[in-house]
Amino acid sequence: MPAVSVIIPNYNHALYLQHRIESVLSQTFTDFELIILDDASTDNSKEVIERFTNLKRSISFYPSEKNSGSPFIQWNKGVRLAKAKLVWIAESDDVASPDFLQVMVDKHFSEPEIALSFSESNRMSDNGTITGSWKTFTDEFNTDAFNSDFVMKGRDFINNFLIHRNVIPNASGVVFKKKVYNEVGGANESLESNSDWLTWLKMLLKYDIAFIAKPLNNFRYHARSVIARLHSNQSNNYKEQYDLTMRNEFEKYCRTISIILPESIIQQNRKYRSFDYGNMGMYQITKGEAFIGLINLLRASLSPKPTLGYFRRLIKGEDSH
Repeated sequence: MPAVSVIIPNYNHALYLQHRIESVLSQTFTDFELIILDDASTDNSKEVIERFTNLKRSISFYPSEKNSGSPFIQWNKGVRLAKAKLVWIAESDDVASPDFLQVMVDKHFSEPEIALSFSESNRMSDNGTITGSWKTFTDEFNTDAFNSDFVMKGRDFINNFLIHRNVIPNASGVVFKKKVYNEVGGANESLESNSDWLTWLKMLLKYDIAFIAKPLNNFRYHARSVIARLHSNQSNNYKEQYDLTMRNEFEKYCRTISIILPESIIQQNRKYRSFDYGNMGMYQITKGEAFIGLINLLRASLSPKPTLGYFRRLIKGEDSH
């Protein structure tokens, strides 16, 4: 049995696939299986992948006949196929340093209580140029924690960072335990976005986390990325600013497994939910949906603590998008 299952879920990333696959095959840690998924790409991804599978029998290729419409369906499919205890979802448009797997696996061996280890990531442009570090994503917390390696209790990590924003911005920088992933039910396939964030939250309710400060992952940002496509989606509906849907699912999950969260995590999650309910209510009222808008304003005004802020904004004629 291999020590790690590497899963490359691909959809229309033929331009980046060779670079990605080569960066996996050039890892200094070699005890892994490579599983490549293709979600019915319409470009020449299949041809690129088959060039590698024809050379290396150790690569398993699972093309889909019909597009699933969700990267998280592909995540779950890949994990079901995985034979190893550790899993690395190596997104098809990213690139890893040659020592990424070695460092991540070593951390799992030395810290058996962790659910996942993740490394700092570089920002990488469409053409592969390193343009900076994703450390800026955590600088708002005014902490030195991300300046060096650490191991932290999962709930402390949630309380300090993860309940506020997804400080693990790229799955390509994560190696996690398959057992824990399955224990929490895998990725929520009903979420269009933030299912990775929800998965990390669920995994860290009971287990610890390890962070490597050295950027061992290159997170590519481009017009065809999942994040870019989500940001470009135009809709006449309210656009969540504080991740309401994901936060509701997190509370629902905690109730389902009867887990008692620290009050600080509960209050922070409800605060962010309140912001979205309030902003959504204001938006709905301006669009003529007064009844549901007022209901959402009431939700925002009663939790996590009573406030009349949104009703004052309504009286003043302010709106929110």
